[in-house]
Amino acid sequence: MDKKKIKLKRGQLYWYILEVIGLTLIAGGNPLRPTLSLSVKEIIKVLKELKNLNIEEKRIEKSLKSLEIKEIINLKEKDNKVFVYLKDKNNPTVIKYSIKALMDLKKKKKKWEGKWFLVFFDVPEVQRNKRDYLRNYLNKIGFYCYQKSVYVFPYECEKEIKLIKKIVEGAKYMKYIIAEKIEDEKRIKTFFNL
Repeated sequence: MDKKKIKLKRGQLYWYILEVIGLTLIAGGNPLRPTLSLSVKEIIKVLKELKNLNIEEKRIEKSLKSLEIKEIINLKEKDNKVFVYLKDKNNPTVIKYSIKALMDLKKKKKKWEGKWFLVFFDVPEVQRNKRDYLRNYLNKIGFYCYQKSVYVFPYECEKEIKLIKKIVEGAKYMKYIIAEKIEDEKRIKTFFNL
């Protein structure tokens, strides 16, 4: 596919850049520390690899300025390069988008090793909003809804679940389990194209 012919919807590049920033943070070790130093050229390179996009520097810089106005990042210019730094070390927006990008990457690049990774939660009725958010978010990032509050993923994701717990302050409600066999496996394999 010709990279130049892909058209982005309005605002889509903004979210793709957030994914790249988040991925870089997580790859660097601790996603809750503002230690990111990422040049525009590096963002372009990752977008080519991850999203099959070829974007001009000016468009990237414009989206970065928008993120800076929203106080998510800082931009610094040095040696004719623009560098990106995270402004708020506990910014859930960046972490949220980085988790989605990581899950997509795992589905693309990993070979299934025959294990299932389950997340289940028991959020009290009084915190229904938190429970609904968790369900929606796990669906959005690619988990299979096994039962009402039990979700399955075919690749190791403990690190990502820890981040989700931080985002929703749900550590006491969420549990992570690794299983070698589960019922209805055929249906779940079909869902994940395994």
